[in-house]
Amino acid sequence: MANLPYLRTNAIRLLLAACAVSLASCANKSTAKSPEAAPPAAASGTVATSAPIGGYSINDSNFLELGYRRDWTAFPYLSKHQKLQTLVPAGDMVLSLETGSTVTGLESSNGAMRWANELATPLTRFVGLNRDGDKILASSDSELFVLSAINGDVQARQGYSRVVNTAPVVYSNLCIYGTTTGHVLAHRLDLGVSRWSFLLRGAIDHKPVLVGSLESDDAIIGAISQAGQYVFVSAKTGRPLGRGEIFGGLDTDPISAQGLMIAASRDQSLWGLRPDGGVEWRIRCDLPLTRQPSTDGKTVWSQLGTEGLSAVDAATGKVLWSNRVVEGTVIGIRNGNLLVWNGSLALLLDKDRGDIIRSYVVPQTAMMLTDKFEDGNLFAVSDGGVVVRFIPRS
Repeated sequence: MANLPYLRTNAIRLLLAACAVSLASCANKSTAKSPEAAPPAAASGTVATSAPIGGYSINDSNFLELGYRRDWTAFPYLSKHQKLQTLVPAGDMVLSLETGSTVTGLESSNGAMRWANELATPLTRFVGLNRDGDKILASSDSELFVLSAINGDVQARQGYSRVVNTAPVVYSNLCIYGTTTGHVLAHRLDLGVSRWSFLLRGAIDHKPVLVGSLESDDAIIGAISQAGQYVFVSAKTGRPLGRGEIFGGLDTDPISAQGLMIAASRDQSLWGLRPDGGVEWRIRCDLPLTRQPSTDGKTVWSQLGTEGLSAVDAATGKVLWSNRVVEGTVIGIRNGNLLVWNGSLALLLDKDRGDIIRSYVVPQTAMMLTDKFEDGNLFAVSDGGVVVRFIPRS
């Protein structure tokens, strides 16, 4: 009996020690894990907002309502204090370019990093990123980097004859750029020299566009300068086919539909321009046009001032409908409806009438794009450079 207090004390100490071990074990189990790819969202039913991965919180149920489910989350290489500036879906790869000049190749199947290569310094200005077969073409303003699509190794560095200012149109063995001096410049990939150039008045700030085909294996390239001059040239020879002038420069890239170059201009007009240099149609608006237009080849969707997002017949210039309360760019078609992104809001519109079907705020999102205009995969890029791919919901 004399040892009873001692035994009780030891028992209490053992009990407290066991509790401490148990609490430590629980604490270890609740420690946050490193970011990893999110599992695909369920194909039906309501899905709660996923926990932030890499600081990027995506509401999967909203995207399910838009017609997409999450496939994977990826993390392209970002240097310190840099941001993702370009994302390019490219077949079995997704390419990214950050402001620090590092190009990353991601696997399209699962978002895993295939390779990353820092090409230059953060002071180097890059204007374009393209895939051409088994080569990746990274265009800076002074030289072209040719990389292997397999491992990202630099295979060639080619200087231009002039400083380029736009992403290129890649056609055959040519990269066709706009320049600060107003030249439309064709650079040969096989020899690393210029094939031809054509001079316009004023800098060319926006990418030239492939408008149509000529006889044999040639094509028509259209370009517009910030002084409003435009030209259509042969892709192979640079021979001018037609030229003209509108009343202002551009804040967006020209696009092509029905054999026309479509331009949304600062002169408060949407233009349909023919390769012979003539004007097929013009829509006058009450404000400069600063939103990127888009097309499926038959219809052009563009902001038309205070008329809002509008559908235009590409061949005739007839306005089919307008929605005054919608602002943004049509980035794709999903299940016959239009998917619109305006920098903060994703909307689903009725294609035939322009009525809003659904709309959701998507915070922390710097980019949203599709890899194919109709029923393609959807990519969302966070402010911090996290990439989420969504696939069409079956």
